[in-house]
Amino acid sequence: MQLICDEAVERMHRDHAYMLDLIHRIKASCDRSDKIDNCRDCQSNHREFCHSNIEQLVRAFVEATLKHNAIESLYMAESVPKAHRIAHNNAHLVIAEQLRAIRVIFTEDGNCVLAIHGIDKVLQTLQSHFQEFDRHLEDYLTAHA
Repeated sequence: MQLICDEAVERMHRDHAYMLDLIHRIKASCDRSDKIDNCRDCQSNHREFCHSNIEQLVRAFVEATLKHNAIESLYMAESVPKAHRIAHNNAHLVIAEQLRAIRVIFTEDGNCVLAIHGIDKVLQTLQSHFQEFDRHLEDYLTAHA
């Protein structure tokens, strides 16, 4: 049982590192997001490359985050008190809603700058989530083993 819990915690850490790496890559894709408000202010060849790159990275980030949230929910099924499970899953819903908002805006407008600003907000939420919920989940998993 200890080995399974250790593997679960290690997987959570790898997922967190991957999600943070994707956020870094999204933010690094546009070197003008702090200087402009809209991608239309960039040259078209740069805008097309940036848009495609950010769209793929955002899609990968959304998929990785939703998969991670589902796996965490599975980990919580047996050894985590109900109150924490409910709060933790509600926190996952907040993150999912932020991701949905980014996708909606990005699909409607195609403005990578807005997507990057949305990702900044998700980064703050994720960092709080890691501290507020995932640290406790790790404690529950390791204590239960």
